[in-house]
Amino acid sequence: MMTGTGEWMSRACCLKPGLLFEEGKRMSSNNPAIFVSMVVATLGRSSEFDELLASLAALKRRDFEVIVVDQNPDDRLVPIIARFQGVLDIRHLRPKIRGLSRARNLGAAEAKGQWILFPDDDCWYAPDFLDRFAALVASRPADFYCGRAINAEGETIMARFPAEPETIRRENVWTTLIEWVFFVRRETFARSEGFDEQLGVGAGTPWGAYEGPDLVLKLLKGGASGVYEPSLTGYHPDERAGPPSPEAARKMRNYGAGLGYVMRRHGYGFLTFAPHLLRPLAGMFVYTATGRPKLAYRSRQLLLGRWTGWRSAA
Repeated sequence: MMTGTGEWMSRACCLKPGLLFEEGKRMSSNNPAIFVSMVVATLGRSSEFDELLASLAALKRRDFEVIVVDQNPDDRLVPIIARFQGVLDIRHLRPKIRGLSRARNLGAAEAKGQWILFPDDDCWYAPDFLDRFAALVASRPADFYCGRAINAEGETIMARFPAEPETIRRENVWTTLIEWVFFVRRETFARSEGFDEQLGVGAGTPWGAYEGPDLVLKLLKGGASGVYEPSLTGYHPDERAGPPSPEAARKMRNYGAGLGYVMRRHGYGFLTFAPHLLRPLAGMFVYTATGRPKLAYRSRQLLLGRWTGWRSAA
């Protein structure tokens, strides 16, 4: 049963972000031979995870490691990982924890690379992905970078990403960030105390998303610099395909709550937040008027989530 927002607020006051870093668990020593540490938190997927590893095995650059944080209660990933042991530098962690942010923090604490990337367990990358990232680092030094999400056809998905490169700022963080095309310097991530473990899928709170923007806003507040580059792309299934199931629509409420909570938490005014309410509100009316009740329901859940998330951060 969902606990009331007030109780979650009370618990959040007692639990600090990046708990793993605060209880004496230091990050692993840096290994300059490893360019990127890829931390993959996974639960409930097999074939998609297999396809991700296949895309990593096809990368042209080989100076990376893969840290799998497996939250499955069974051994479904064991044979998949075994097939890639001789091809990838891969470690398989099986902690007794739940939650995307907790898993990413745990994996990042084991990272040895100069940079950390957090692939989704159902995304995939082109063979020259790391080559393009290395060229970007050489041409525009920064503390973190983000690229653009695309589907299998190469179309932009997930957000209204800008068409041109931008310096990442408070004003544009909502359109320049996607977690699985997000690289951060390992030391920068450690100083930030990592992802807030009260945010994200599986956190056990009402705030089921936007742990990435929350982290980037902390980085910016701490003086870190970030670059958005639209030519740095990663693939992901297009979640817009077809009408949403009732379960998927209800998830939008938790995702929306994350947005409202994070925006108010970081000091955005209501006038900045208001357009995020108006869009799903307009969607409710348009979809209802055009006979698309499932999409109208999804918009309603998103609207309710964003508003309750905003109120919970008061």
